Amino acid sequence: MDLSSDIPESEELSFGKESDREPRATTWLRKLASPLTSPRVWTSVAAAVSMAVLMLGAVSDSWDERGQWPLPPPRGPWPETGTFSAFLCDSKDQHERCRDGGSATAAERQEVEKVLAGMPEIKDFRFESREDAFANMRTIPELAAVLKPDDLPESYRGVLRPGDWRSVLKKLESLEGISNVFVFRDSFWWGKADISVAFCADVSLAKRCEGRGRATEAEKQAVLDRIREIRGIEKIYVEDRPHAAKVNAHVWWEAPPGSGGRLNEIGEAFYAKLAEPGAAARIKRSVEGMAGVESVVEVAGP
Repeated sequence: MDLSSDIPESEELSFGKESDREPRATTWLRKLASPLTSPRVWTSVAAAVSMAVLMLGAVSDSWDERGQWPLPPPRGPWPETGTFSAFLCDSKDQHERCRDGGSATAAERQEVEKVLAGMPEIKDFRFESREDAFANMRTIPELAAVLKPDDLPESYRGVLRPGDWRSVLKKLESLEGISNVFVFRDSFWWGKADISVAFCADVSLAKRCEGRGRATEAEKQAVLDRIREIRGIEKIYVEDRPHAAKVNAHVWWEAPPGSGGRLNEIGEAFYAKLAEPGAAARIKRSVEGMAGVESVVEVAGP
């Protein structure tokens, strides 16, 4: 099944329908409306019944939505804010702007900071040491296993407001001591989901997907069934490959068309919006390692 469209509505999980409860509610109300019931009792009971009906409606709405999981991705918004990374030259850098100059000097770093502070598009920025970069990289086991802190360059990273980002790129790339600069739009999923469960694609670099091909329909359904059992989940979205490609193109806005990855290199994914923080750990424990799952990653902001 294509997760975005091939789960028939008739096969959605059912958590009960309003019609199943109406006969009992109607009988109850008829008894309470009996002439033998005193006005005072009726007034009190009517208030209680009204509250119960409201609560029943709220629960019913929640159940109905849960029965529709997974939902299609939200329509928007598509963020117009972003982040940047400006990497500094070091003695190991083979970039053409760094081969003769070696590592960035203190004076060059000072000039970079001055330029960053004067750009209206830059909301804030920070210096990231090799140690900080390695600590962040440890969240990606495949990279952490083959890298050391000395392998990573120092950099300046920051948050971008909407504006002329091409001028930001051009200005930073012109500075002495800078090897290369990357500017990304914020991910579509920031603020919309808290954790993702990505599936193996036709072609995948992840070790757990090596040589096995795309996740099967049965594998994806098994993962969905497992997630549905976990408490503390507010919504579950499904992302098909075309939407994932669109998200990649949005993030890599300045890259040539198609550089966000070919469809056979992109897998489907579930995204979950959580009602309580502990649900993230429960999802990881429950589905990480299941057949067809490439990764279970929390959706972090900038």
